[in-house]
Amino acid sequence: MNIHIVVEGVKGAAKVYEIWVPLVNPRLTYVSHISDIVNDNFSIVGGGGYPQYLEIIDAAIDDVNNYRNIQRLVIGVDSEEFSYQEKYREIEDHISSLPCLAEIRIVVQHFCLETWALGNEVIVKTHPNSDVLRKYVNFFNVRVEDPELLPGYSEEELNRAQFAAKYLKYALNDKYKELTYSKSNPTALLHHKYFGRVKQRLQNTGHISSFAHFLGAFV
Repeated sequence: MNIHIVVEGVKGAAKVYEIWVPLVNPRLTYVSHISDIVNDNFSIVGGGGYPQYLEIIDAAIDDVNNYRNIQRLVIGVDSEEFSYQEKYREIEDHISSLPCLAEIRIVVQHFCLETWALGNEVIVKTHPNSDVLRKYVNFFNVRVEDPELLPGYSEEELNRAQFAAKYLKYALNDKYKELTYSKSNPTALLHHKYFGRVKQRLQNTGHISSFAHFLGAFV
């Protein structure tokens, strides 16, 4: 199977997909451009933010139709302040009038990629050293509560996606002094054990349920 992927956002999300997709399906090998796809390959293009990613989706469908050797197009997008269903419907409605030779799978990262990353409960110490992280844990403990239910943090005027990114950064830095996180530098998430912990959280608790659609998109 050959797969082309559109991800929303900066290069960081593409890098996470590049490493995580073969952990879902070891038969798949990354290539840097859709034109390099031959057999059991996948390529990734970044869609930028809203509304640019809608234009990138259109271009990706054109590419899939032109190359004709792609069996599946995967569209990965954050729901941010929308519900899962609202964001899924937005993408579904947008592509409904665009004929595509490949099967299309929509992966809604609810509500952002960092929400999935917070599913690795090991990164949050039971007794954090950081005063800021202690406040976050007391407000909403992602070790035991579903990260997809994380609210915004009004004390710092953060919406839920901003809060998830900041929570993740403080958790990683508190647990591993040499690690940090940013959307442009997601290196901390790329180890196979990190992916395994996120997958395990879904399987053991049913939390981060939207991650199941990521897993299903590449098998």
